[in-house]
Amino acid sequence: MKILRLSTYLDFGGVETRLATISHVQDENEWVFICMNREGKAAKIIRENHKKLINVKVKPSIYSFRTFWSIYQTIKKEKPDVIHTSGAEANFHGILAAKLAGVSRIIGEEIGTPNHSKKAQLIFSFVYRFADFVVGNSRAVLEVVHQVDKVPKRKLVQIDNPILFKDLSAYVRNKPLDEFQMLMISRLEPVKNIEGMINVLSQLKNKTDLNLRLIIAGSGQSESALKQQVKDLDMENQVTFLGFINDPYPYLVNADLYILNSHSEGFSNSLVEAMYSKTPSLSTAVGAAPEIIEDGISGFLTPANDEEALCEKLKAIIALPKEKLQEIGWVGHEKIVKNFSLGNHINELMKIYTYS
Repeated sequence: MKILRLSTYLDFGGVETRLATISHVQDENEWVFICMNREGKAAKIIRENHKKLINVKVKPSIYSFRTFWSIYQTIKKEKPDVIHTSGAEANFHGILAAKLAGVSRIIGEEIGTPNHSKKAQLIFSFVYRFADFVVGNSRAVLEVVHQVDKVPKRKLVQIDNPILFKDLSAYVRNKPLDEFQMLMISRLEPVKNIEGMINVLSQLKNKTDLNLRLIIAGSGQSESALKQQVKDLDMENQVTFLGFINDPYPYLVNADLYILNSHSEGFSNSLVEAMYSKTPSLSTAVGAAPEIIEDGISGFLTPANDEEALCEKLKAIIALPKEKLQEIGWVGHEKIVKNFSLGNHINELMKIYTYS
């Protein structure tokens, strides 16, 4: 079976990381990865795994006929048995072009909680009519697709994101004993609400005997504003910016707590990686997080957009005995190993790729 995976980009980010992970699969199928534009880390991994990659090099715009025609010609040339598109532009052009090209199995995928305008709702309600299934990585995402884009529930399929299970034995914990180290890994964008976490840290820094430190890994449009905020709050000794990192695990194994403070989220790969690393993890109760974390058992949950609640939650976590935090980290790790393997992900994909 020839499977074509179409995405807008193959540089970095959640969906790009997932596609790079999928490229590690070794089976009897022919996997072809196509991006509309912009290569990077994900494309490099896909090529290293000896999978075919095509960069169509077109403008990723829904309103470009040239983009549609280029995608159509690429699909027609490749003659896939299955096409699976991920992301708004890829879904629009890929689903319609695949239908025109006569592809027998068409899968669309929402990569986060859609926030479509009225016009976009009409567009995607129409486009998804031509998909056999629409995939989402959480119940929350699929419920919005059902309500907003009017996709019938019989077409909606939840498939959890996979991660590669790395050998963590090579990563050594090495940090000051009196330091409580918190880690955030994400794109530095407003939706991640990193500024909210910085505000809370400024409230907490004089309320504990521990040396609180926040490490922020990632890059994005909010980077300059976040650094200025840290400077304005006189917290440059408490907050460190790492920039983009290739390997999160050296930082995760040293962290006492991983934090995801997003306003909204689909499925966070970084959260799953943190839990896999046995790092106790705190997330806002958005997207897939409440499906992954049982509060106080396998991690911690806090309401979104509520700095007071986040502050109180952090005070409670910091006060927990070290042994309790380690226990929560282990329970989270075991849940990830059980539910989020690449093998599980591929098995779930094959159910819809071969459904008859």
